[in-house]
Amino acid sequence: MNQEGNPKLSTPACVDAPPKTEIAQGPHTAASDRDILMAAKGGGIAFVGNMFVYVFRFGFGLVLARFLGAEMLGIYSLSLTVTDIVGALALLGLSTGMARYIPVGVSKKDEGHIWGTIQMGLAIPGLLSLILAVVACLLAGLLSTRVYREPALAPVLRVASLGIPMLALTDMLAAITQGFKRMEYKVYTQDIALNVSKFVLSVVFIVAGLGVVGAVAAHVVSLAIATAMLFYFVHRLFPLNRPWGTAKRNTREILRFSVPIYMSNLLGQFSGSTETLILGFFGVMSRVGVYTAALRLGGIGSVFHQSLQRIAMPMISDLYNRGKLDQLQRVYRTTTKWGMTFNLPIFMVTVIFAKPLLAIFGADFVAGAAGLVVLAFSTLFNASTGVCGSVVTMTGRSKLTLANSIIYVVSNLALDLLLIRRWGIVGAAWAVTLCIVLLNTLRTVEVWVLLRLWPYDRSFLKPLAAIVVSSGITYLINVKWLVSSPTLLQLAIGALTLSGIYALVIVLLRLSPEDHLVLDRLWARVNSRGR
Repeated sequence: MNQEGNPKLSTPACVDAPPKTEIAQGPHTAASDRDILMAAKGGGIAFVGNMFVYVFRFGFGLVLARFLGAEMLGIYSLSLTVTDIVGALALLGLSTGMARYIPVGVSKKDEGHIWGTIQMGLAIPGLLSLILAVVACLLAGLLSTRVYREPALAPVLRVASLGIPMLALTDMLAAITQGFKRMEYKVYTQDIALNVSKFVLSVVFIVAGLGVVGAVAAHVVSLAIATAMLFYFVHRLFPLNRPWGTAKRNTREILRFSVPIYMSNLLGQFSGSTETLILGFFGVMSRVGVYTAALRLGGIGSVFHQSLQRIAMPMISDLYNRGKLDQLQRVYRTTTKWGMTFNLPIFMVTVIFAKPLLAIFGADFVAGAAGLVVLAFSTLFNASTGVCGSVVTMTGRSKLTLANSIIYVVSNLALDLLLIRRWGIVGAAWAVTLCIVLLNTLRTVEVWVLLRLWPYDRSFLKPLAAIVVSSGITYLINVKWLVSSPTLLQLAIGALTLSGIYALVIVLLRLSPEDHLVLDRLWARVNSRGR
């Protein structure tokens, strides 16, 4: 965070304070409506992709759990966790830099600026990731035997390390398409092609007798497919067969912004994985497998929130750069409400049906029910505080983002060491949840203090009232009639009942102008296609 005043810098993309704010003529101007519609459209596209990812990952986790069991699922998860952290080392925060600086070049129609930004984003992480892949492969045996005391982990880690360069490149290429505000390309590649190919190849390799090594090999091959597709799409957006020297490289400026983000993302990547790493260190691999299943289920609520974040990042950068704080306030508040509204019924379904949900993976996984409920609450809280982290980052406060991440990772590591040894899976879930509550509360306060933007108003009471009514009715129905039903039938009827009553109550309490705006546009398009 810049605490030495708020000077205006010569380059608008890196300002630490907004230009003079233009005040809208009313609460809902045409420009503000366009922002809401863009957020809905982009968020909807990203949501379809993210939902597709979740369904496939859930199905994939189910297949692995059934074919391999909790112990082998633990080895699979631990190996990919390690390589994900190593892959994050190569990014240098440049993926966020792409999302921030490419829109600036596009708005100025400066192809040299765009070309220079893309060059940095591909060349630096590409080279670093190759070096780190070799190091990870060489150290796989030592890590497996000395740290985790699990020799079977070594060959799996070696195969997983082959995917590190492609992990880095897919993140960078997807960020470039995000910078052009073309969310569908990320959906086609990382969301659809990657997960479909991984699912199919994993089943083929496991059935062929390759076991957990085959599942990881399928992951690597699928990353290669996604990387090739993303190169093709980026080339369509901005042809890459152009002279290298025509680029304008703002290397120092981009790195000054990106390196603190890199440290923040790296700390976030590490802290988001410490539970898996420490569970493997303190316990047995089966506990890692059960926690992985709980994570997959507890993360469903983040699908829509992540979609909103993805489309909001370039919008936040653009609106802040142009001084449109009134429009930024509306986008911030609306996306926060949408995130909370979507997550409330998912959280309550998880609370009521935690054991049946985990029973889908197998009887060994039901032990993670309490941890699943805690993880679902962390997801709800994260979504209910909106895109506060993106607002801090995309308005140029990269140092503040880094400071927040340091606070998070220190508290996360301390809580992991304190709680996991004593309470295992439940301790890991509480460590995550407490840290998310701390971090997002801090970010929300920072956004208010720095920009006077607040994500809540009275309209948030409607989904809260709706969830109280719908969850109460669903709980009574479950206790009286569903509790002895087959697992899948219990889940299906319970989830449909809760979500149906929830939606009905919200409609009866009246939709907000933003909701009407999006639904009216959607209805108009449906009618026009039906003619």
